[in-house]
Amino acid sequence: MGTRATKGTKRSTAGARTETNGVAPVTAVTAEVMTLAEAAAWLRVSEAGLRADADSGRLPARLVAGEWRFNKAALLEWLSHPEPPASRPKTGAELVEHIRRVRAASSNPETEEEAEEFIRQVYARRKADSAAG
Repeated sequence: MGTRATKGTKRSTAGARTETNGVAPVTAVTAEVMTLAEAAAWLRVSEAGLRADADSGRLPARLVAGEWRFNKAALLEWLSHPEPPASRPKTGAELVEHIRRVRAASSNPETEEEAEEFIRQVYARRKADSAAG
């Protein structure tokens, strides 16, 4: 008995409907795919901002037929792992080098001792924030 064809559709014995042109009807799986407007509304951001982030590859998205599509589960996963700011130094040596570059470009350069004191203060604030949080 397998599949019984009716005008324009195929029906399997399991009752799942598939269009003859190969396009499946909307299901729970496809409902998890959002357009740019839907994703922007769900994330509560502007469409322009979301498009810019998608264009830059900052978030999970696919360009389909010239339009952005977003998988809700992939966005939830992405949101659960925030990225560190790219400009933030990751090590003490990077921080010292960053301060040297800023100081060299500044009209009011600080001394090595002032830079080291600033670094100590930054680390103390980070430690206090992580202990409080």
